Amino acid sequence: MKVGIDLLEIERINLSKKFLNKILTEKEQEYVEKFENKKEKICGLFCAKEAIFKALDLKNFKPKLIEISHSASGRPLVNLSGEYLKHFNSNYKKIDISITHNKTLAQAICLIEEK
Repeated sequence: MKVGIDLLEIERINLSKKFLNKILTEKEQEYVEKFENKKEKICGLFCAKEAIFKALDLKNFKPKLIEISHSASGRPLVNLSGEYLKHFNSNYKKIDISITHNKTLAQAICLIEEK
């Protein structure tokens, strides 16, 4: 079992299009637009990506190779692509995340089950 966790202050999030394009996929940006508390949602997604990256035990953080979607109930789901997906498929069999946030902090944890 591998674990990754991340905690970030909401105020550190930048809402510029340049920053959002760097860390969020197009689908994630569309998801965030639905909410009034955009910074909290963005921060939660960023924490999730950091936690996943840490659990995958990789060297170069490429946040757009990790996409967070949501089930009908709102549960976050992990979608990997490119080299991250290849690494996952070679080494792991299951991944799960949880995200939480309030007005000042966001946190995420990721558990990955090894093959």
